[in-house]
Amino acid sequence: MNFELFEKYESAIRDYRGPQGDPQSPSLRMHRNGDLVVYYAPFGWVNPTTKLVLVDATPWKAQADIALTEANRALFEGAPVGEVLRRASLAAAFAGVTRQRVVALLEHIGVHRWLGLSSSADLFGDAGDLLQVSSVLQFPVFKNGENFRAGWHPERDPMLRLQMRSHFGKMAKAMPDAVFIRVGAAASRGVEWLTKEGFLNKERVLHGLPHPRKEEPDRTAYFLGEKDRAHLSEKTHPDKIDAARDYLRSATAALK
Repeated sequence: MNFELFEKYESAIRDYRGPQGDPQSPSLRMHRNGDLVVYYAPFGWVNPTTKLVLVDATPWKAQADIALTEANRALFEGAPVGEVLRRASLAAAFAGVTRQRVVALLEHIGVHRWLGLSSSADLFGDAGDLLQVSSVLQFPVFKNGENFRAGWHPERDPMLRLQMRSHFGKMAKAMPDAVFIRVGAAASRGVEWLTKEGFLNKERVLHGLPHPRKEEPDRTAYFLGEKDRAHLSEKTHPDKIDAARDYLRSATAALK
């Protein structure tokens, strides 16, 4: 694991004071291209024993704040860099209610049966060595100061393509036997582009899992069977969700 980036921003992390800290502080800025800005947050941990990688688009501001706050705490407790990154990544991984919904989605498609677990919740606990949570844009990206949104296409921007290649792409190449599940539309676009570029094996990539963000609750609720078709918004497209659910259940059951 390369700690060069962490060491570059370590002093900014030591000075970070959540929840008053600002993940968009100039001391954490990495790159800028017009109204797109990339900031550093301690998401560089790589789990060498992982079997499953959940792939988001990019950390949002709240996740970056959690990771920076936990990294700050770990540094002042004297933890080595590898442990600092591990703690920061785990603390921020689908934090809060979102994590509960992710667990429900994984349970619904049978991930726990594939991995021999009593529950998919164990992936965020005792079986954490089997899970890696990452993002195609490993570090938080903001447009005009706002969180990255599902409608954006990271593969269309040269700065973001470089980010995908240099960070998530390299990590993915180091895990050829892991299974990658794309979470949400924006992550799917990035993963598809990286697969075409040769960073991922398409046979080890599963698609169609909705993102359980609070802004789009209908997709997750329908996927989980919690909401009827008649009560869905016009933008939900239940036939596509049915097809994705059936595919994911079948693909997960076939995993070795």
